[in-house]
Amino acid sequence: MRCGLLLAAIVVAAGVSAPTPAPARSETDCMSAWSRAVRSYLTQNRRAAPDGTIPGDLDAEELAVQAWLRAFQPACRLELEGRAPEARVEAAAIGVRILARLDPRGCQTFLASYMQSSRPTDICAAAQAGAQVDVRGQIARTIPPR
Repeated sequence: MRCGLLLAAIVVAAGVSAPTPAPARSETDCMSAWSRAVRSYLTQNRRAAPDGTIPGDLDAEELAVQAWLRAFQPACRLELEGRAPEARVEAAAIGVRILARLDPRGCQTFLASYMQSSRPTDICAAAQAGAQVDVRGQIARTIPPR
């Protein structure tokens, strides 16, 4: 009888303390997180929009911030669909294309440090040259799974 009560208490305690999966972040939170992460690797052109334009006033700066957010929308939509590994690779590919254009050194640092890629120099060079290579595929093959 004591064993049965003890077992029941353990089962109830385990059920109460069992971790619940974290709620999925919103599309806006996802876009903001990736935008901040990629922008943090800019060592030059820090105020530039993803297309390389430098804002001249506050309105243009706000438009640049919005452009940074929108740049990561395709990846965040994948994440919302529950395709997190694909979303991570897509967001990295978007970031690499932008950083390769704005800041090649920041591109390599982003891939090496943030994404832990084994070939950051090659991937950034290919993206910078605009070579018709599968940057997304190269990233997927060179970053560790999460």
